[in-house]
Amino acid sequence: MWMTLGQSLRLLTLLLSTLPCVLCARTIENAMAEARPYRREVCAYCATPTWCEIRANGKPQCRACKVARFYDEILYPPLNLKLLPWGRKALREIFGTVDPIDGRRVYSRGYLSMGKQNGKSFLFGGLPLYHIIGEIEYVQQPEAYGVASAKDQAGITFKAAALLVNANPLLRSIVKVNDSVKRILRRDGGGIYEVLSADGDVQDGKRPSLLLFDELHRFTRKKAETVRTVLIKGMISRAPVVNGVQTGEPLMLQATTSGDERESPLWHSEYEYARQVIADPQKDPHYYAVIYQADPKRIDEEKDYWTTREARVAGNPSHEDNGGFLADSAIEAEMKEAVARPEKKGDYIRLNLNVPVVATGTPIVDMAAWCATGGADDLRTWPTYDVEWLIQKWGLKGKPCYSGFDMAWTTDMAALALLFPPEDAKQKWKFLYFAWLPEERLKFIEERTRAPLADWVRRGFLTPIPGKRMQVLPVEDKIRWVAKTFQLREACFDPYGIMRSAEQLAGEGIICTAVDQTIPKLTAATKEFLDGYINGEFEHGNNPIMNWHVSCLSLKHDKNDNVAPDKPQRDIAQRRIDLVSASVTGMARAMFEKPTNQTIEVW
Repeated sequence: MWMTLGQSLRLLTLLLSTLPCVLCARTIENAMAEARPYRREVCAYCATPTWCEIRANGKPQCRACKVARFYDEILYPPLNLKLLPWGRKALREIFGTVDPIDGRRVYSRGYLSMGKQNGKSFLFGGLPLYHIIGEIEYVQQPEAYGVASAKDQAGITFKAAALLVNANPLLRSIVKVNDSVKRILRRDGGGIYEVLSADGDVQDGKRPSLLLFDELHRFTRKKAETVRTVLIKGMISRAPVVNGVQTGEPLMLQATTSGDERESPLWHSEYEYARQVIADPQKDPHYYAVIYQADPKRIDEEKDYWTTREARVAGNPSHEDNGGFLADSAIEAEMKEAVARPEKKGDYIRLNLNVPVVATGTPIVDMAAWCATGGADDLRTWPTYDVEWLIQKWGLKGKPCYSGFDMAWTTDMAALALLFPPEDAKQKWKFLYFAWLPEERLKFIEERTRAPLADWVRRGFLTPIPGKRMQVLPVEDKIRWVAKTFQLREACFDPYGIMRSAEQLAGEGIICTAVDQTIPKLTAATKEFLDGYINGEFEHGNNPIMNWHVSCLSLKHDKNDNVAPDKPQRDIAQRRIDLVSASVTGMARAMFEKPTNQTIEVW
């Protein structure tokens, strides 16, 4: 039977609510406490001497016990869920750490980081419910907002909150779930929880009393930083200073797995700040920071540490060894796959062990192994890129080759990779690289990527193109030069945007092959490229631009375990992989050593 809203609130009051306590003394300290429904007592539930609420049954209850009991006795039982040790610890510390003078919550911001699939969503899903139902004594007209990189991502935490409500008759009688707009409202109009997208438009005027940022490492767009700034400014208005006393207790919490410094500067900034606070809590006493991760230093220095159970336990607070639900065998299976397939090692370390790839120096490509395949000629030390001399020394003139081309317009490089297949089992693949950038965008991209582009221009590794946009003609001319200098078997290219250039070159007798940039079409070439450097089959001269692009490489996967280079988002990412993309495009045909007589072949 449904209860009325009044009956529900009265029942909830019997469970968790408090009775206000009026003190007689008129000191500043006690005057502040008068507005608060608690006083100094010994908690009847944890025996801690602290500021406590006085429940309807007369028992003192501290704020740490109140939030934990809300989860234990109201929120989780209908779904047979239990608070894990790490979750209980976080809730008790965030809500139960109070100022000894006035009993106000100390923490106003927080950062929780751990490996994937540790149950963050259900912990975060319960927080707005607790806030709009259980904290009404502290907050007038509470507004809770869950923010993620996109609304679908934020919907994950909302879905958890909705499940908690829908499974609980008591909560259903107090709040109403509106799935279509991802919103939960108190039925008496006394509070709201709403999902927002960091990629959407957030109007000024919102006054969050609780802000939850989910999967902060996915906040890659500049707009996300703007949305975050607007919301935090609105939250600050919740804590005005009245007669020298701060009122209100707004709270902003961030939950995430490790990200990529170059993709998400916002995440990286918070991660570094959290590390500083962990090292020195006095740096910011109001910032709650917890990072569960394997030891980054040991990953760098100990070859096999990343494969150990110890590392898995450290990065996953819900691991079975920590009293959680994550079976070690499940994480171990992903580790073994990363051992067998080195291109997955970086993702495993970042997502499963919660250690940033940049922090460990462990990208998809093992850079030490890559550089070792450069050969005797180290182009990084050359004052200028003397291509003609290199061609002569490597004996490439007139040799068969395939070209891979990756076009750019404003923010990416236009990249041309020449692949020279080995002519017998004793020889190695040889690679030559060429790159272009719009001249008027060079400074902006250098600031964005932190790469020494101006130096590479000066030394001849990077060719500037006049204007703000890339021009195709210089690249077409370079392919014509390739066709005259070598046996160009096929000019391989991404068909998007440059089919007209391919038709022009094909009319001149150059065999052009369009290689679809899909995962199924590129997976064999991507694996061939990665296997080639691992097995020492390459000689590339350590071209500095290619080395940079290789260090930035990440992969995208499909459900069939196929892979392809994952291009970063234009204008926001610091990473660039254009020469890698060009190499893989060329490898898609070169690996078969199979020339074609067709002028243009769509493969």
